[in-house]
Formats: sequence, structure tokens, C-alpha cells
Amino acid sequence: MKVLKKEKLFANSSYKKLFISSTAASFGDLFDMFAVMTLFTYVWHANSLWITLIPVAYALPSILLSQAAGNLADRYNKVQLMFLSELVRLLFTCLLFFTNEPLLALGVLTLRSMSSVMKVPAQLACVREVVKEDQLLQASTLQNIMFQIAKVVGPFLGAAALTFTTPKACILVNAAACMISIGVLFSLKKAGKNIQGQAARSSHQPKETYSNGWKLVFQHPILLRVVVLFHVSYFVVMLVDAQISIFLRDVLPHNPEMLGWLLSGIGIGALATGVYLNRKKHVHHPFRLLSLGLLLFGGALFFISCFCFNPAVMSRYFILIAAPIGGAGVGLNLLLFNYIVQAYSDKEHLGKVYGFINTLTSAVLLTAPLLGGMVVKLAGAQTTFLTAAIIIVSVGFVSMVMQLRDKQERNAQIDA
Repeated sequence: MKVLKKEKLFANSSYKKLFISSTAASFGDLFDMFAVMTLFTYVWHANSLWITLIPVAYALPSILLSQAAGNLADRYNKVQLMFLSELVRLLFTCLLFFTNEPLLALGVLTLRSMSSVMKVPAQLACVREVVKEDQLLQASTLQNIMFQIAKVVGPFLGAAALTFTTPKACILVNAAACMISIGVLFSLKKAGKNIQGQAARSSHQPKETYSNGWKLVFQHPILLRVVVLFHVSYFVVMLVDAQISIFLRDVLPHNPEMLGWLLSGIGIGALATGVYLNRKKHVHHPFRLLSLGLLLFGGALFFISCFCFNPAVMSRYFILIAAPIGGAGVGLNLLLFNYIVQAYSDKEHLGKVYGFINTLTSAVLLTAPLLGGMVVKLAGAQTTFLTAAIIIVSVGFVSMVMQLRDKQERNAQIDA
């Protein structure tokens, strides 16, 4: 019998180019975000209102336009849409370089975010079309691994660069990353890679076209369950994420370095789960692992909330043990969410599905940190963290029970 040789993922030139483009954009964006915060805070000495509006400029266009962008990603050539998006993004990044006022900079950031909205659903849907089914998990986790690395390395390199250069120079680094992404996408487009989903009917009414992303999710029980699970947990995570520094200030006022260690521990845990999943072809029980991720993160947060607020009872170094465990839970949740969405969605409508998901995710990014600040101010950091931990553990436990119940019902049907 002839044995088929296993094809490596990076032997797929289309995916390799998409991966390079995505990685360059991720590093550039994080470099740029660090530069923008530095400009507003230390160069322009902007007040708290201007700084509060920065995440609004990043997230609001995604909330308003993601579903329409997802529909366009299913209608037209995805590589062409990504290419045009990167061109416009480069234009506004260069314009940001010449901007010297906070108000004008916020306008440029908003317009640039509008141009970037198109790329996300087109890129994620494109991966599904160029990758084989048995490599889908590897492709999904690999891109998230690089994003996690970029989250750690990008700000670090930005901080290092600011020791001998200016924030405006860091913006130019993002412009260079845009040019790399544009060049890679141009070579993919020029090579004639026809990565395009089925065209949607042009007779759709605008209202129906805008809403069919959420309709697709609500009509699919598996997608609806995973979207609800992820965004409930993601909201709670973002609720406490922005308040980590407040928590550490209350617990360890004389150890500011612990914030860096805590974030690094979370990143290591998330990276470890990504490496583990990247070595697999298939996940036989993705929902169980997703639920396990919720339990791990919620359990780590519960441990920190109960025991680490009193250093006299529990050493501060136990935070460093809990951080990788929580990071592993976050990694499982994020990576398996993307895998389940790609695996269970129709290729022809994946852009619409991701458009709806990006709307929800951006809404969480915009509202959860603001609400978290108000809750911490009213209830205190420990109560907020403990409540968040209980919610996440409860959601993970209910999800796990639902999976076991579904399995028992399927077995009962087979026996009958």
C-alpha cells in the first residue's frame, strides 16, 4: 500500500505568505500602539479624556463596520481586499507621523481603524480556504502563537527603541511593517491565487446583508454556544485585565516589578498551550478543552483573589505559579475558539461569521475595561477579582456539564 507523505504547512506557499503578512502587521501594530500612548502621555501631555478616547478610536470602527466588512469578504477576492486595506492603512500611518495635535491624531487613528476593519474577516476566511482540513488546527494556533509573541516582544522593543529615538520613529516602524505586508500580499495576488469565496447574491437588501452574520451564528447551535461562551468569559477577563496593576499595587506596593513577572507568566502559559495544540492535527473534544481553559483561568484567578491578597499568609511568588496556569486557560480558550469557528463554519460564509464576532469582541474591548475601573472603584480589587473568578469557574463548569450531557444523550440515541 502506498504511503502518502505528510505535507508540511509551510510547504503551502499561499499560507506562508499570509502568515508573514499577518506577523508583520501584528508586530507593527503593537509597536505603533506603544508609540501612540507615549505621544499622548509624555510628548503632548494630553489630559485623561484624550487618553480615554484612544481605545474608542481603535474599537468603535470595528463595532460599526465589522459585519459589513465580513459580507464584503465573502463577496469579493479576499487577497485583493487585504491588499487594499493595507495600502490605506499605510497612508494613514504616514499621515499620523506628521500629526502634532491630539484631536487630529484621534481622527487619523479612527480613519485608520476603519481601513483595518476589512482585513480581519478577509484574512481569517482566507486561511480556511488555502489550508487543508487536517492542518486547520495547526494554522489557527500558529498565527495566535505569533500574536502572543508579538504582544510580549512588540512593547519591549518599543520601550527599548524609545531609549535612543522618538515615538514618531516607532510609527515609521509600523509603516515599514505595512510595506512588508503589502509586498507579500502583492506577490500572492500577482501569483494568481484565486482565494475567493462564493459571491453573495446582489439582490440582498442592505438590512439583510448587514444582519446575516449574526443570523448565521444564531441558526447554528454549535457556533452560538461557542460564541456565547467565549464572549462571556472574554468580557470578565477584560474586566479584570486592565485592573491588574491596581491589584498588585494593593497587594505588593513595594514590588512594582511583579507586574512584569505576572504578565510574562500569563504569556508563557498561553504560549505553551499554543505549542501543544500546534503539534496536533485534530482535537477530538474541543469543547471540553475550551471548558477546561475556563476552569484553569477561573481557578487561578480564584486562588490569587483568596490567598495572594495577604502576603503574610501566602508568599507573593505563588502569584508566579498561578499566572502560567491562568495563561494556559486563556490560551486554550482563545485558540480553540478560533479553531471551532473555522472548523464548524461554511467556507462561503466565514467572513460574515467573523464580521459578527469582531463586532462583539470590539464591543467587549471598549466597554469591559471602563466598567472594570468603575467596579474596582466601588467594590475594591479583591472583591472584583473574586467575583470574576466565580463567574468564570461557573461558566466553565456549566459548559463542561453540558458537554457530558450531550454525550450521554447521543449514547442513549445510539443504544435506542
